[in-house]
Amino acid sequence: MKTLIIILILAAFLQTTILPIDLVLLILICRAYVISEKENLYLAFAFGLLTSHLNLTGLGLYSLIYLITVQIVQLLSKSNLAGNPLLIMPISLSLITLSRTAESIVSHTAFNFSGVIIASILSLPIFYLIRIWEERFVIRKEIKLKV
Repeated sequence: MKTLIIILILAAFLQTTILPIDLVLLILICRAYVISEKENLYLAFAFGLLTSHLNLTGLGLYSLIYLITVQIVQLLSKSNLAGNPLLIMPISLSLITLSRTAESIVSHTAFNFSGVIIASILSLPIFYLIRIWEERFVIRKEIKLKV
């Protein structure tokens, strides 16, 4: 969890300074698709506040967008189609489009669709990286060794 928090902090700084894509939301979508945990909502709220602070917007805007998006992804990950890893691309495309639309309406800025397409293409490699990381390197409480 510490590594994920550090990666999300770096992604928030990259997102607000250099990159036109919403990296924090993309990482949160992929993690919520891989693992449906309550911690995803905590991460969404905290990093929504951080992203809002770094973008100099209202403090609740990104938190609400991230919380709603993570909750939708967690509901979709419990469906029968969730076994298909290619489903992450249309899910991320639609949810990032909705979040960018809400952001542009509230902040009265222009909508940049090229960043959404790049983010949806990047969602598949990020999904596999998070999946491999969570399966291989994160120890769960459910795993019990027999002695």
